[in-house]
Amino acid sequence: MIRGKDEDSCGKSGTGETPQERMQRGGSAAARGKRSLARKSTAVSRAVQLCIPFVRLSIGFISLCLSLFFTLRTERIHNTCQFLGYAP
Repeated sequence: MIRGKDEDSCGKSGTGETPQERMQRGGSAAARGKRSLARKSTAVSRAVQLCIPFVRLSIGFISLCLSLFFTLRTERIHNTCQFLGYAP
């Protein structure tokens, strides 16, 4: 028996389906392309959904750091003014 490039000795492709199963799903090349695009789109959507919490957490952390920086900076300026005898 002559095997195709993408088949193992049982006639299964790398996707785990036999040629008969592939024919049942079948459709035109355009239909197969649409299904492929839909799978890729779903994968991208899932990846983005996984990243969103990390982005939000990062933005919150940066906001906290900036808030602390400006609070401490304001206190330092206020303390320096008091030390020098300037009234705010």
